[in-house]
Amino acid sequence: MGRWEEAAWAPDLAAPGGRRARQGFTYRAYIPDALDADGLMFSAATAADIADAEAAIAVADHGRHLVAMETLARLLLRSESVASSRIEGLECSQRRLAEAAFAPEHAGETARQVLANIDAMRQAIETGAADRDLTIDDIKSMHELLMREDRATGRFAGEFRARQNWIGGRSDSPRDAAYIPPPPAYVEPLMRDLVAFINRDDVPTLAQAAIVHAQFETIHPFIDGNGRVGRCLIHTVLARRRLASRMLVPVSLVLAAYGDHYIEGLVDFREGRIDQWCGTFASAARLAIDGAAQFEERLATMITRWRFESDARPDSHLWRACEQTTITPVFTMVSLRDELRCSTTAATEVIERLEAIGIVTQVSLGKRNRVYLNRAVLRLLDDFERDLLSADGKPGRLRTSARAKTSVPAAVLPSIEHAVLESFPVGTDAPPATGTIARISGYRPDQIRLVLEKFAAEGLLERVDTQGWALTPKGRQLRAMIRTNEDL
Repeated sequence: MGRWEEAAWAPDLAAPGGRRARQGFTYRAYIPDALDADGLMFSAATAADIADAEAAIAVADHGRHLVAMETLARLLLRSESVASSRIEGLECSQRRLAEAAFAPEHAGETARQVLANIDAMRQAIETGAADRDLTIDDIKSMHELLMREDRATGRFAGEFRARQNWIGGRSDSPRDAAYIPPPPAYVEPLMRDLVAFINRDDVPTLAQAAIVHAQFETIHPFIDGNGRVGRCLIHTVLARRRLASRMLVPVSLVLAAYGDHYIEGLVDFREGRIDQWCGTFASAARLAIDGAAQFEERLATMITRWRFESDARPDSHLWRACEQTTITPVFTMVSLRDELRCSTTAATEVIERLEAIGIVTQVSLGKRNRVYLNRAVLRLLDDFERDLLSADGKPGRLRTSARAKTSVPAAVLPSIEHAVLESFPVGTDAPPATGTIARISGYRPDQIRLVLEKFAAEGLLERVDTQGWALTPKGRQLRAMIRTNEDL
């Protein structure tokens, strides 16, 4: 089960706070045991949950699908990365993420970090799918990809920590910390043991993924980014064992929904209740794959409706565009032309047809002209994430730790006010009218009018001419704070 080791923290006369903060003290760091696959035993209930979830994932991975597998996998990867980042306090809507992917020069720091998480998770899956054993350098490479542009700790990207870290409590010392991982000297040997466990093939796949993730979080080998890399390793294991070689299991969405249970599950693992943690994880994986199947049905229905309403022929560029614009929901005529490999005239005609039936709308993004947005697929992704985050409001669907104090949180829906603020252009284009804001935000004009009048009364908006609206300096500041995830 591991052991605790006492260590001394030197006094720091420059530490902020009172006298106690400047004093030295002793603390206890946790040193986990090496992983013992031969000693693993599961209760009948946990073994059944693991087998049930693995069977559901295998069916989804190898069965027939309603949309192209590449399309589904890429959209699920986006949602999984957003959820994994959300667990670490990085909130980013699908629209902000899509805009950041298309125009990185206008991306806020949070959106750039989520994009880096997508890249790291993609690499984790590709590494797991490679026909070779995983190495420590592979894990360091994932971390480097994730953290290399982080302003605070980017200089440590791809390197194991050389100093003590901790979770919770103060930022300048481990005093009052909730958990203190092993000292730096133990990190390398523990990580070598973890990599050896990842490369085994004699452990049930979902149990292996659960144990790998929990042991990685227990070691906490990096200065920052451990949670996101640890969730990347879940997908490395699933890909390596060929359980999910084509399908992505959005398990982070479920773990985010049951945040308190997730944390307590990691504590269960650390305290030797491995059976409880593996059962919780298997249940989360089953909920995730069921949610992914429902998302696929909704996506396929939406694409089919677009093709029907636009009179698209199966062999036409328009037919392909109905699916392509779900993968790249922010695009220009040129980028769509390149994706479809068609002429400029054909791409222009496709966009006009999609605009005519309300699939895409023209938006402003900095100084770029004629940028188009597939708002519907972004709202579908947001709805999918909220559905899993709320878990249908049914506590108990997940086998959770008995120590967890909270039930499943209710979904936090984005307000119409937030949607209106997001509808305003980043650059200096013409002020949008009420109808334009309604089309972009997806709400009715009468609803939008009420919000615009409210914002005007609060000094966030001002009228321009008779139709247009513009953000005031106060409104621009509020929108900028929302986009950069600063405290309001």
